[in-house]
Amino acid sequence: MINNILASYELLASITVLLIMGPIVYLIGKKSGKAARWLAFLTAATSAALLIHVGIILLDPYAVSITVTLDPTTWTYSFIYSSQIVPTAALQFNVQLYPFATSLNQIPWIWNNFDRAIAVPMYQAYNVIPDYPYLVLLSMDPLGSILRLPSLTAGLLADGLSYPIAILISGLGAAVMFFSAFYMKDVESPGSFFGNMLFFIGGMIGVVLSTTVIEFFIFWEVMLIPSYILVNQFGLTENKGRTALKYFLWTTFGSVVMFVGIFMMGVTLNTFDFQQMTLNLAAAQTAYATYLGTIIPFGATFNQWLSLFLTGLFLVIPAILIFVGFAVKMAIFPLHTWLPDTYMEAPMPVVLLLSAAMTKTAAYGIARFLVIYMGPSLQMLQVSLAIIGLVTAAYGGIMALTQNNLKKMLAYSSMSQMGYILFGFAMVSVLGVNGSLLHILNHGICMGVWFMVAAIVLKATGTLDFDKLGGLSEKMPAVAAIAVIAGLSVAGVPPLLGFSSEWMIFAGGIMATQYLLTALLIVATAITLGYYLWAVRRIFFGPLKEGLEKVQVPRSLVAPIVVLAAFIIVLGIAPAIATQYFTPIINQILLPWYGYQQIVYLLGGL
Repeated sequence: MINNILASYELLASITVLLIMGPIVYLIGKKSGKAARWLAFLTAATSAALLIHVGIILLDPYAVSITVTLDPTTWTYSFIYSSQIVPTAALQFNVQLYPFATSLNQIPWIWNNFDRAIAVPMYQAYNVIPDYPYLVLLSMDPLGSILRLPSLTAGLLADGLSYPIAILISGLGAAVMFFSAFYMKDVESPGSFFGNMLFFIGGMIGVVLSTTVIEFFIFWEVMLIPSYILVNQFGLTENKGRTALKYFLWTTFGSVVMFVGIFMMGVTLNTFDFQQMTLNLAAAQTAYATYLGTIIPFGATFNQWLSLFLTGLFLVIPAILIFVGFAVKMAIFPLHTWLPDTYMEAPMPVVLLLSAAMTKTAAYGIARFLVIYMGPSLQMLQVSLAIIGLVTAAYGGIMALTQNNLKKMLAYSSMSQMGYILFGFAMVSVLGVNGSLLHILNHGICMGVWFMVAAIVLKATGTLDFDKLGGLSEKMPAVAAIAVIAGLSVAGVPPLLGFSSEWMIFAGGIMATQYLLTALLIVATAITLGYYLWAVRRIFFGPLKEGLEKVQVPRSLVAPIVVLAAFIIVLGIAPAIATQYFTPIINQILLPWYGYQQIVYLLGGL
């Protein structure tokens, strides 16, 4: 019980420590760059350690919900603690006042009659509430139940979907801050660099742990602003201002389109709270199924599938807008034009976070909003989105294969792998979606390794042009071996992590009966294997190029990639370490859909 309470505060502290220490690191950096570097690393490591403990408790069959409610009209507060958040009845009735709240005025959570009528039946019928999340929620309801307006809420939610991506971002953040402490030790304005890096990491974690639409968008902008500053201030060429502006305009466009889509979804579902969206969507599906049962004599199962179609039909336009907004951040073709220039311009630690972490927040958004909340709409767009994912994977792979610079090759490789993730989501099948979520972790770790490898090569040789490199395995054998491991994992070679994730994506495509598109995606995997093996060959093997005889690699730069490579191997052998978090949620949402796909086709789904 004590651990559960502690874990909730740790969840909150994992973000606040990053956002609070950002300005402090900035000020310290004006006097001591070394102190700023190591304080930034300790801050990122602390955030990661806090989230690790949350993850350990998250697997416990008991979870925690702490709700702080504020009524500004009377300035009264309540502090409610619940030791179990599922089933739905626990949310409504099985709440206990935390001892510290005994002297405070309790404000009950007021549900309208419609909510009371549908909440418990909804859970029993569809089992849509994610298992065992942690929820730290601050709620403000200024007008209470008088006008029946929805509360304004802000909170953090760690469930099986958000937690794995949050720990990926946090772990990569700690690794890149340690790496940057050595790699960027001579950077001008160290306070600005490391302070903005902390803000960047904190914003990304906040995005995936958000509980409401407004909070999600605020953290989305918190993520955007420091990344723009990092590119604009610390870019590598004279065009950094122009490149940063291009990046800012593209991502702002995506943010606006995404927000409009999410806002439309919230209005349609009559809530902006993520968990309540699930309940209201299930309520609509139940209402349709009940009504259809009175007019269509085809049985309850058919009526449930038909209700899914009708619900999805109303949400198709918001789904398209949300997809476009997130597709910009993921660099999905043809919304990828900001990516090559930005990656080439930004310093290597910044590019690492852009590729390995920031794009995953958009992938998380697609999983949360389109798969879980708007799955029927996504099912209608299955073929269209799958083709976009396939084109992105193939185009990115072909462009990566033609590059003569390692950094640019990795930029297009990152784009290509986003195509795989989108393809798995588009299948809206249990295996496909689980595979995409696992591939998010695989791509994040592998890109972290490869961009650190690129940074090490650049630091040692002064170039990333393939024509000027070769034979470096003699000088950095450990780096070469780790690069091979990461490259093979991205290409899906067993027994590495990428094999499990890509196999599940392919199996998901077959489960969704998209045989031709799945076969073409498998062919694209051969391109991935080709350009990574070709890059390894040109950088690390063959005769040692002239001028590289005295190359040396600091061990401090190698340490982070050794740790990340270990995760690639361990998770490849035992992927259930990761899938145990998100598989239960995806199964709960998608298992009732078997047979629904045929209804979509019969009624004209795309």
